[in-house]
Amino acid sequence: MTLIKDLNPFNPGSGGSPPYLAGRENEQGRLMKILAEMSAGRSPGADMVMYGPRGMGKTVLLNWLEIEAKKASTKDNPIRTSWTTPNKLTSPTDLWSYLLSQDWKKRLKPDELTAGLGALSATWESKGAANQVLENTLVNECKKSPLIFLMDEAHTMDAGLCNGLLNLSQEIRREAPFLLVLAGTPGLRHFLSTVNASFIERSNKIGIGRLDAQATADAIVKPLNEHGIKIDDNTLAPVVEDSQHYPYFIQLWGEALWDLAKEKELQKLTSQEVTAAKTRVDSVRLDFYGERKDKLDDLGLLPAAIAIAKVFQDTETTTRDVLKKVIADNLPVDSLTTQSVNEHLRTFIRHDFVWRSPQMTLYEPGIPSLMTYILD
Repeated sequence: MTLIKDLNPFNPGSGGSPPYLAGRENEQGRLMKILAEMSAGRSPGADMVMYGPRGMGKTVLLNWLEIEAKKASTKDNPIRTSWTTPNKLTSPTDLWSYLLSQDWKKRLKPDELTAGLGALSATWESKGAANQVLENTLVNECKKSPLIFLMDEAHTMDAGLCNGLLNLSQEIRREAPFLLVLAGTPGLRHFLSTVNASFIERSNKIGIGRLDAQATADAIVKPLNEHGIKIDDNTLAPVVEDSQHYPYFIQLWGEALWDLAKEKELQKLTSQEVTAAKTRVDSVRLDFYGERKDKLDDLGLLPAAIAIAKVFQDTETTTRDVLKKVIADNLPVDSLTTQSVNEHLRTFIRHDFVWRSPQMTLYEPGIPSLMTYILD
């Protein structure tokens, strides 16, 4: 089998890095500022909470931060990063295994390491880490080498472990450079509010939403141009509009346009290729929409979802009160309570149907075209 040397640079999927990271300059700037502080031995004042609908590029930004931290790390001023997801954490022992450095673990005999970490299960309390020896060890390690601990899909974390980690982070940051970065879907905010760590309200929050039109265009055009494929502004305009500025759809479009250019050996794309590419994009996108719709239907939320979609036909944003009223109007009378309305709204947020970024007081669709699909 012969390998294709000229591989498609676009990478639609779960967490795949795009060939050009466009439109995240503000988020990158905030993260670089914190990284600079840690490089200087200063601990961040708060944890970082990064959230947004699926497919917006949260994992991409975590990857980017990890790479930048490694670039900033030097022999005289090392910075350590550790990355995990909740499915790899079944106990406090697993968590500490990611927090403590490999060098520290190598200095211990296997039985000493097992005994030290194993004792955690009995000493971990709901308010945090009660094992003072390991806590002091982590403080000393962070003084020598600041640690950035990256947790993706944090909204699925065990509540007890999350509470312990948040309290531990607060303790470590008081004495040494340590940054906890939690990334997840819009439901992450509510999840964190349930784990009894009130100081999380003062965390640094970054909302990862859709790009603007120029960033969307750059994300498609620059990788194409780098490989000798041109597309003029008029031909590109319907692509930018159809993508909804949604990073996952942007990558789908880039992939389809690239493949057509290579198949036809073209150096410039025309409206004919855009039409053909849309057919390919739609084939993936419709399945994506269908799965989202079926999930809402399984949860009994489709009538309310249709009503919410109708609201967004006339506006790009709306208030929490409007959403709650629409949900209440579509609940059975015998189950209509303030609690049930709030829980249904949280479910819509958990499933990315609507969300609110930390920079806004109003709610917006996770993906506007999904609402159009449900209405159609």
